[in-house]
Amino acid sequence: MKRILVITNNLQQASYRLRVAAILPLLAQRGFDLKVEVRPRGIFARRRLLASANQFDAVLLQRKLLDPWDAKLLRKKALRIVYDVDDAVMFDEKPRGRFSQWRLSRRFEATASVLDCAVVGNDYLAGMFLQKTKNVIVLPTVVDPAHYQVKGHEPTDLPRLVWIGSHSTLPYLRPVLPALERAREQVPGLRLLIVADQALEGISLPVEFEKWSEERESELLCRGDIGIAPTPLNHWTLGKCGFKIVQYMAAGLPVIASPVGANSQIVQEGRTGILADSGEDWTEAVVKLARDVLLRGSMGAAGRQRVENVFSLQRAIETWAQVLGM
Repeated sequence: MKRILVITNNLQQASYRLRVAAILPLLAQRGFDLKVEVRPRGIFARRRLLASANQFDAVLLQRKLLDPWDAKLLRKKALRIVYDVDDAVMFDEKPRGRFSQWRLSRRFEATASVLDCAVVGNDYLAGMFLQKTKNVIVLPTVVDPAHYQVKGHEPTDLPRLVWIGSHSTLPYLRPVLPALERAREQVPGLRLLIVADQALEGISLPVEFEKWSEERESELLCRGDIGIAPTPLNHWTLGKCGFKIVQYMAAGLPVIASPVGANSQIVQEGRTGILADSGEDWTEAVVKLARDVLLRGSMGAAGRQRVENVFSLQRAIETWAQVLGM
């Protein structure tokens, strides 16, 4: 039996819930003994926790970067260190000045250099870690397909776009709103469903807002006809792993996404969705799918199949069992 110490910064954070908490029961079924600890804020409590790593076969450090002293202590005590991440943690999400970025880069280098393995969500993150970490595995953020109802596509005069996310990524919608509004001129019944922790104000397009909950997300996604994932291009978004796209496909929805980072790898152009770069691309893609129920259905079915074959929890657990069982 392998004993694993899991260290996370926040049990409620989506990254932990989707990439770690989801696999814990499946790992336990395979004989892993897992202890989950929230990283203490206090320096002495934190270092006591890191020092306890010698009682385990491996440490799974989730997303949080360590300062150099903590990284050295963990490397000294741990038999094996695995790091999991699905964001560009080596950069600030919002620019905060040179000192802030220097400090973040220092923590990234300190953490990456002591790892035995980094499990990352996309190729961009893999490239960043390979500069310091010898063993890097790309493992996208996945879903349990059984959690998702599958959309039954039917003709409608009120086609509904759906966007799912949080307040932190809600601003990504604003740049494409003019394109969506132009699409509505050609498809008068077009509307937008936002599933998030807060609404987006000041939109002329008809908008419905539903507060996100894990229990209802599958039902809410199936209210939509087309899943959308507009994404700006910057260092932070290149590290994004396109999870909302995987959710759309799991629910049997065709996808329109910006060709940024992992989006281009997840969406199969013309088969599971459409990659839209310019505003004109977005308008054209929305109108095309809104008017063609057969295309929505075929892309949705192909997307669901792709999730089952590539982005399923059952497939990811095989990789995790191998990584942690070494």
